[in-house]
Amino acid sequence: NICAIVGPTIAARLLGLAGGLDELSKIPACNFQVLGQVKGNASSRAGMSSSHSKPHSGIVGECELVLKCPGYMQKKAIKVVASKLALAARCDFVNAESGRACTADAGIKFRNIIESKIAKWDEPDKAQVVKALPKPDMSTKKRRGGKRIRRMKERFEETELMKQANKRAFSKEAGEYGDDAMGLSMGLLDSKESGKIRQTTEKKKMRQANTKASRKKALQLSSGTTNGLASSMVFTPVQGLELVNPNANRDRVNEANLKWFGENAGFRSALPKEG
Repeated sequence: NICAIVGPTIAARLLGLAGGLDELSKIPACNFQVLGQVKGNASSRAGMSSSHSKPHSGIVGECELVLKCPGYMQKKAIKVVASKLALAARCDFVNAESGRACTADAGIKFRNIIESKIAKWDEPDKAQVVKALPKPDMSTKKRRGGKRIRRMKERFEETELMKQANKRAFSKEAGEYGDDAMGLSMGLLDSKESGKIRQTTEKKKMRQANTKASRKKALQLSSGTTNGLASSMVFTPVQGLELVNPNANRDRVNEANLKWFGENAGFRSALPKEG
């Protein structure tokens, strides 16, 4: 089976390096790749360049299946051949130990699998399929949204004066409103006898968005004003209705200051007296 995959020459070298079929069957597929690899130092290269050497590849890289592959596919081919060689070595060892007939059916099957994989890799990529654009939906759809959309349209709708400026009277000459106007006119507003240039239009209040920032700003603007209905009347849970003297707090502070700074307190200033 090993000979059916890599040939008798490389199979004999693999058996010699491993020390027999028993030892070869115990080697995993990852070690089959580097079996017989020459260490890449200066003495082994005999002064030759290292650009032609294949890293992480041994005797398996010299078989026919790997050599007929392009350079960019040889590393991948070595991995596939090494995995099938590990299986073929175990098949040969089991057949030899059990006394069965040593046939190359498994090796031929493995070789066909390897060749089919290599042929699959060499196939060109499929061309990208350009999909046709879907048929556009030409039917008009109603824009929904209710009150929110109506308010937005009211904010940006055209004024009455602009509607009149965009209209032109039938069979009447339109005049320009400036030398550099380049044919632009004021429409119906430009007619002298119309008298609509000073027509008053309805003023629409701009609606402010009800957001947290706008509410905070409105609260700050209204906080400085005082209410004329404010009084000094207080409702307490004990006495009920109670009138509070606004000057009581100020009198209390003055009494406390007289204790230290009064005429009878005896407190003297550290500054020298004048005169």
